[in-house]
Amino acid sequence: MGSDDLGAIGRILNRQGLDYALIGGHAVNVWVEPRFTADVDIVVVAGPDDFDRLKQGLAAEGFAVALEHGGDQPSGADFIRFTAESNPLVLEVQAAKTELQREIVRRARPSPGGLPVATVEDLIVLKLIADRAKDQVDLFGLAKLPRIDWPYVEKWSTEWQVLDRLKRLRATSGES
Repeated sequence: MGSDDLGAIGRILNRQGLDYALIGGHAVNVWVEPRFTADVDIVVVAGPDDFDRLKQGLAAEGFAVALEHGGDQPSGADFIRFTAESNPLVLEVQAAKTELQREIVRRARPSPGGLPVATVEDLIVLKLIADRAKDQVDLFGLAKLPRIDWPYVEKWSTEWQVLDRLKRLRATSGES
């Protein structure tokens, strides 16, 4: 997937007037040596009406809802996966329903491609929570970056009950 695809996603989200941040593998690729990732992950501050507009905007670009969780909730969907027959891009959108998710969007920084991208610290917290094999590789690379706000990471790791994982990461990456 090229920067053109990411730019197109950014333009669609911007047209909808939504606050969002790139998370997941593409966000990690902004900060460390890129690795292959098949999908684009976004966290967005959006309610049910916002998601309806986003679905319409993406439908106009050939995307359809492939999977949706929580769409029947009064607060709207928690997660929607979009796919397009004419494009291999898979877009996964999470609603910013937790304070951490809203903080990720608030703290996001502009990326070279123009999309707001989650900070290194926020990506570390998300990867600690997910705790998959591919997250371990990402975590090791992110933990080696300079000037990480470790107290911030520790705060959210404590809140999300993954402090043991953070301690293990810091011990194995040589960060204390």
